[in-house]
Amino acid sequence: MNANLFFNVPIDFLLTHEHLLRQYPVNAEVFVDGEDLERVDEKQIERVRKLFEEKHLRRRVHGPISEMVLGAFDPKIREVSRSRFLQAIGFADAIGAESVTLHSGFDTISKRNCEERYTENLVASLRLLSGEAERRKKRLMLENTFEAAPDLLCEALSQVGAENLKLCFDIAHHHVFARVPLGDWIARCAPLIEEVHITDNRGEWDDHLAPGTGEIDFAAFFTLLKEHAIRPVFTFEPHDVDAFVETLKYISQHPDYFM
Repeated sequence: MNANLFFNVPIDFLLTHEHLLRQYPVNAEVFVDGEDLERVDEKQIERVRKLFEEKHLRRRVHGPISEMVLGAFDPKIREVSRSRFLQAIGFADAIGAESVTLHSGFDTISKRNCEERYTENLVASLRLLSGEAERRKKRLMLENTFEAAPDLLCEALSQVGAENLKLCFDIAHHHVFARVPLGDWIARCAPLIEEVHITDNRGEWDDHLAPGTGEIDFAAFFTLLKEHAIRPVFTFEPHDVDAFVETLKYISQHPDYFM
């Protein structure tokens, strides 16, 4: 399998189903939420590291999602969010991961018309985190989630200007939440895209279906990536075993997409 293909795996699933990684040795993006970072211990971290090293697999980390607001107006909430992502960077270092993916936490409903103020706080958070990531020789991937347009993310990355801070484009999030056409979004962000998250959905919610089982036009998407000479890391995010198997089938049926 292409060395630039990864699968998202929650740490609790990984620790209780180690045999599946041995059966299906794939590169992994290990997801750790805040409560995971609170309870995971050194022995468990060492188990995870040894498991990947034993199979000579690459690993990345997806940082916390729940209640994370890096551009929050409340300084206490910003402080907690930054602290958790600093923990995630430390966790990535401990398991030998290459990067940490993070969400901006921007809420288009409660923060509507407050993008400039949110961006200012987000930039300050990203400067702190990218500095720590650089110290540990890790990369950071800022992922689109609920953002209707790419401007906030691109502007934040531009202002930070850190070489190790790039964009993770989630095609499924775009399909549900974006209001800017896919072609325009890719054109705006192309120089920044270093990772792509791939799942499918029917346009109503982020269902994490296997690619090809929802409504997303992946042929058009991969054409855009080639037109803009984007050669990212691809991370698949199936949320059950059936979706995992279907995703493996999709990869085998479309090898030209992942060359």
